[in-house]
Amino acid sequence: MNSKKLRAAIIGYGGMGHFHASCYPEQENIELVAICDTDKSKFAQTSTSINIGDSGKSDLKNVVFCSSYSELVKKVKFDVLDICLPCHLHAKYAIQAMKDGFHVLCEKPMARTATQAEKMIQVSKETGKRLMIAQCLRFNPAFIRLKEMYHSQEFGKLLRLDMRRNSAMPPNAWYHDPKKSGGALLDLHLHDTDLVNYIFGMPDAVQTFGIVRDTGGIDDLLTNYIFENGPVINAESSWCRASWFSSHIAIFEKATVEFSKPEIKIHRTGKESEIIPMTGPNHYFREIACFAKNVIEDAPFDICSVESTLNSIKIAMAEERSARRNGKRISLKKS
Repeated sequence: MNSKKLRAAIIGYGGMGHFHASCYPEQENIELVAICDTDKSKFAQTSTSINIGDSGKSDLKNVVFCSSYSELVKKVKFDVLDICLPCHLHAKYAIQAMKDGFHVLCEKPMARTATQAEKMIQVSKETGKRLMIAQCLRFNPAFIRLKEMYHSQEFGKLLRLDMRRNSAMPPNAWYHDPKKSGGALLDLHLHDTDLVNYIFGMPDAVQTFGIVRDTGGIDDLLTNYIFENGPVINAESSWCRASWFSSHIAIFEKATVEFSKPEIKIHRTGKESEIIPMTGPNHYFREIACFAKNVIEDAPFDICSVESTLNSIKIAMAEERSARRNGKRISLKKS
């Protein structure tokens, strides 16, 4: 492996920017050299808290601070742009960065629309610059284990997967504009849509029941992911709740498995429940490590290819069409 570390610059130092920044100090193949944000007051913060907890402290003593992308490009020598901006800016800055000669790690969702995501892929191919979307659940050891359970059938066939991801409305103004955030459906719910895509692939169809309340987007919803002859899979998401709640329960023929941070609980009839702790680096650290290693080795992003994350956007767009048509079943082509 090349002993020279990649040099990364984070653009967008809000909640996800802090989470990413805290993961760089221990990385083997990449280091953080710059942070860019239009709000200079954010540079004084080394940590932050969002619905999933505290980001952890970041070591910023050798980091250059910039207030615009143009200043960053002129002022800092770097290899990778780590995009932690609001959703509607992902495609714009990813495309510009790749054209300017930088590899791109971009936070989820990939883009505000499938058309924008397709353009990102096109530019990556044209420039030869690597692009990966930080769909963090694909790097979460608990959900990697769920995928293994499903494919190995160690507990028999999966009969049902129930997922819930609910919170209060995020405070930042851009979340309240569905043209920018996509509402709870694209911002919050996409985690579980992508998890379904990662484990099972493209559904045959989706059926989504949702409501428009606070943003004009789909703020509260329940989706059935339909796989012919497959398990029953549903996901509930909301920005209309009082507080954060997340739950993933898989019902197999021979066991029920609950996924709760930081452990997996396996319940089998007539047996004492088994608790398996999930240890090691968090999924944000793992996704950055995977990206850097694969860029250095010029290896494919098998866990999180751009073609796969594009499909997650396509599924989400089908869910929105279904929700806005009172739960109409929307068919999806395999890809």
